[in-house]
Amino acid sequence: MSENPVEAHVGHAQRDGRGVIETAFALLDYISVLEPVRLVDLAEVSGFARPTVYRMLHQLIEVGAVRRDGSRYRLGASLLGLGARVAPERRLRVAARRPIAELAAITGAAVSLSATVGDEVVFLDAVEARVPLGFVAEPGAHVPSGTAQARAHREFGRTAPIVDVGGVQADLSCVAVAVPLGTGDVAAVSTVVAGARPTPALIAATRTAAARIAGLIRAPENRSAPG
Repeated sequence: MSENPVEAHVGHAQRDGRGVIETAFALLDYISVLEPVRLVDLAEVSGFARPTVYRMLHQLIEVGAVRRDGSRYRLGASLLGLGARVAPERRLRVAARRPIAELAAITGAAVSLSATVGDEVVFLDAVEARVPLGFVAEPGAHVPSGTAQARAHREFGRTAPIVDVGGVQADLSCVAVAVPLGTGDVAAVSTVVAGARPTPALIAATRTAAARIAGLIRAPENRSAPG
């Protein structure tokens, strides 16, 4: 007797330590940011095995949550309105996850993402430096005032990188770049390294990551605009 495909997926997800619902929502998060996206790219960015992604996409298509467009996948019509109501901080974290991970890998710096939540500027996500610097930007913690990252939020409209030498700690330097969200608000991405002054390469890499995040945030609006 052949195995039920839903039961097979449940068993696979449980063996991976992940629930089916958790897997589904993670994939929907990535599709909402990257659509139209290929199966191979979903598997790469999510970290799920390709057969798991394939089976879950098939089930999401059946319930109208996802639609297939050739070899690429998009959110289904039933989720478009719901997606517009997802907390912007969550969408920002999903859009930024890969760019900040790659920025950390390329530079070896500690990388963090921040946003204004309510009236507070807080860290949303962070990646530790390759060689730990002695502090961690914990998600949910306040961004220290006076730092380059705090200034990127406060100096609204400034797109040039802000360099902060010794503002957080005497032997550390920081680069922060604002990420316009298209809503009149900004987020910020920052890199922190040991040393008296960041290199031009670090400044350029931080700026590129911020631009990538801004592009991913704006992408759904651009796709929905009339041609």
